[in-house]
Amino acid sequence: MKMSTQNTIVERASAELTKRINGLRKHSSNSSTSSVNNNNSNTIVGKTSVMERVTNVLCGGGSSSNNSNNVHNTNLNSQNSATNMSISTPEKPYRYQSKHQHNSIFNHHNNKMIGGSASQGSNSNQSTPQSMRKYHQKQQGTNKRFTSVTTSPILTIEQLFLDEKFLQQFLFYFSSYERRDLAQVCTTWRDILYRNPAYFSGLVPVLQCREMRATGNQDKVKLYNSIIRRGFHSIALNGATDEDALDIVHTFPLASKHIHSLSLRGSSISDRGLEALLDFLQSLFELELAGCNEITEAGLWACLTSRIVSLSLADCINVADEAVGAVAQLLPSLYEFSLQAYHVTDSALSYFSPKQSHSLSILRLNSCWELTNHGIVNIVHSLPHLTVLSLSGCSKITDDGVELIAENLQKLRALDLSWCPRITDAALEYIACDLNMLEELTLDRCVHITDIGVGYISTMISLNALFLRWCSQIRDFGLQHLCSMRNLQVLSLAGCPLLTSSGLSSIIQLRHLQELELTNCPGASHELFAYLREHLPRCLIIE
Repeated sequence: MKMSTQNTIVERASAELTKRINGLRKHSSNSSTSSVNNNNSNTIVGKTSVMERVTNVLCGGGSSSNNSNNVHNTNLNSQNSATNMSISTPEKPYRYQSKHQHNSIFNHHNNKMIGGSASQGSNSNQSTPQSMRKYHQKQQGTNKRFTSVTTSPILTIEQLFLDEKFLQQFLFYFSSYERRDLAQVCTTWRDILYRNPAYFSGLVPVLQCREMRATGNQDKVKLYNSIIRRGFHSIALNGATDEDALDIVHTFPLASKHIHSLSLRGSSISDRGLEALLDFLQSLFELELAGCNEITEAGLWACLTSRIVSLSLADCINVADEAVGAVAQLLPSLYEFSLQAYHVTDSALSYFSPKQSHSLSILRLNSCWELTNHGIVNIVHSLPHLTVLSLSGCSKITDDGVELIAENLQKLRALDLSWCPRITDAALEYIACDLNMLEELTLDRCVHITDIGVGYISTMISLNALFLRWCSQIRDFGLQHLCSMRNLQVLSLAGCPLLTSSGLSSIIQLRHLQELELTNCPGASHELFAYLREHLPRCLIIE
């Protein structure tokens, strides 16, 4: 009797459970709700089975037919099976479900009864499992993101070239020099270019003073304002007079704080005009005077200020030894000094004292024809911390002077001995032995250098730039020595007449080479250039 009663209960429970599953399969929420309410005794079993079903469907679990077969068993194992299903871990959501399937499942699930109570028509996420809420929110965000992308308007070519975001990237594909012309295309391009000083990096505005005299004050003010807008801190004046200098003082007031570098080229400006400019430009620390023949040594003594840390004097006929004395006495913070003066003698270099020994790092004495090895003695004793030294065109310097440099200026990183015809292989031996930090060496037109001297140079591990233009005695044998310099990045052999195509082809051993100059080399052919470009694809080859 007990067995028959138990079998009857099992059969009724099984039938009721089957009815619920069929209702779920047909997505009929009304029949499912009524079946649960009419059978309180089986609420736990029914709720667990339904929830397991919903979870399996949402998570991409087993098919409903397999679950239905398990529930239809009429023996005692059906109850154990239902219990096992209730405690099994739901599978993770299947992330590649279609949007339609995903939304229909959630709408159906929100209408189901959870825990014996029904959330009818509720769209709240509280009836959704936590993992599914996260997935649902993520999916909604993804749909919004893709919707915003696909619905963005397609720009025409005219609209594209006026789009600010596009232009900000597009304009970086041009050089600073080219952007100067692009700023004249339209006001949109001009405004974008003017807002970012990086677009004009490396450029210096050059004012042609003769043309400026015919320009009205209003146009001058516009020009000066554009200089400030583009972030320029340097200006160059060509052909300036004292009147032009005074005009800038009155019409360009922002220059007082914004201009840091001034260049006067080919100007007839006098000491009075130069003094007015330097008094006005309170933020100036770089000054270049080139071809200013009205400037005197007395004017330099009167107007040079201690703010200046970089000074260049070139082709000013009144500049001689006393001018160097003014520089040495008035500019204690001078870092870089370039001088091209044909009448400067060795005694001018005696003006330098230990006052500049720690500040002055770069010294260029170009075409100072009267300098001799005695002047080199003054340099190495007064300026032992030089890192850059140029004696280009100092034709009286000999190997003995280079020996003094190598022994006393061992911090040198760049040395220029071009157009020094008295330099021989012995000087290169001194350089190779003592200048262990040297990175750049220029020996253009040193016509007495041979393959032996090149062999000395090839032992310098730190050297990465070597210029041997028009060294007429270098042959293929010397070039073989250079091929052992694995750190060499820049090499110039322009105008070397004895180098052959066979010798030049060995340059491919210099794998780190970035720039190679072979202009006016008789041994360089089109086939050689093609061969070098094939084996040195990252190297700029100048024909």
